[in-house]
Amino acid sequence: MIFCFSGTGNSQYIADMLAERLDDKVISITDCIQGNMSFHVKPSEKIGIVTPVYFYGLPSIVEDFISKVKFDNSLYLVLTFGSFTANTGQNAKKFLSCCGMNLDYIFSVKMPENYIPLFKVPEEKEREKLFAAAKDSIELIATCLENEEKGDHDSSKGPLPGLVSFFCRLLYRNGMTTKKFKTDDTCTSCGICVKACQSNIIEMRYGRPFWTKDKCVRCLSCLHHCPQSAIQLGSFTKSKERYVCPLNCRDTDGED
Repeated sequence: MIFCFSGTGNSQYIADMLAERLDDKVISITDCIQGNMSFHVKPSEKIGIVTPVYFYGLPSIVEDFISKVKFDNSLYLVLTFGSFTANTGQNAKKFLSCCGMNLDYIFSVKMPENYIPLFKVPEEKEREKLFAAAKDSIELIATCLENEEKGDHDSSKGPLPGLVSFFCRLLYRNGMTTKKFKTDDTCTSCGICVKACQSNIIEMRYGRPFWTKDKCVRCLSCLHHCPQSAIQLGSFTKSKERYVCPLNCRDTDGED
């Protein structure tokens, strides 16, 4: 069983491909958090968690999910990332341990960067190279799992992973505010952002999206899925290209 959280589709694509390779199934972490915790885990099966790296750590929604479950099974973590992972895997292992669970495998797969307040989406040719390399990574992950090659297989931690994760997590915890989200006049009131929101905190008011809570997971799914690029985060996203994984065929109902 593979539990997945994804905002723009990168992690969903990896989870779906891995499930196909392992003859497994994928369950949305977003759906679980929103009330659907009805799943049956066989004692002998491995449990996977596929998630993007946010500010060099786990997304808050994934931490919330982990704190609500208890698995005695062998666990593996697959991190999708745009730049590097820093200490995400090892910190996740400690967090799981505090929750009474053991993380036996840590993997990482590089995918197109999508945090456009700080970075740019890669050019199409670069994205195609990343997609091709990701398929090879999925095969390596599956082989490691089948051969019981436990351990930390993440080779993309980058420099000073402990320090990078420590300071960036402070920024994440203090910077998850929704106050900087805004819409411009190109908004057509289509409501796609409401369906795309992984935190389930957007509703339409007077024909415009309205964020009903002060904080969110900061997945930027609303921003990237907007067909008019009408949603902005501060003043740094206006001219930036949007990105949704083109290999992901799921819709924007909380599973993309």
